[in-house]
Amino acid sequence: MAETYQFGPFRLDAEAKSLFKSDKPVPLTPKAIELLIVLVRNAGSVVDKNSLLREVWADTAVEEGIIAVNIATLRKVFHDGDRPAFIETVPRRGYRFVAEPRHSSPPVRRWIRLAIG
Repeated sequence: MAETYQFGPFRLDAEAKSLFKSDKPVPLTPKAIELLIVLVRNAGSVVDKNSLLREVWADTAVEEGIIAVNIATLRKVFHDGDRPAFIETVPRRGYRFVAEPRHSSPPVRRWIRLAIG
């Protein structure tokens, strides 16, 4: 079964590295998706900034500010304002995914076989 999470109107397919809102794809950079996957997998727990840098940017030398840039991108998609429903900042520590994601099944694709002849 694919690693798929549902939260609010969103569905995250971790295997395909895709986010959908009401079954429509949400355009995000690969790193923003990877960051979201780490947060959702650790929902309810604070993920410190060093862990995020190690897990998402392991192969690249970047500064801590890149996390905030990607968090801002995700919050814009979620319309997460002053009272976050999805991503909470834990000052001087990291970030917490506060929604309760539930595993869901990916949509069933039905194929129609046409007989020619």
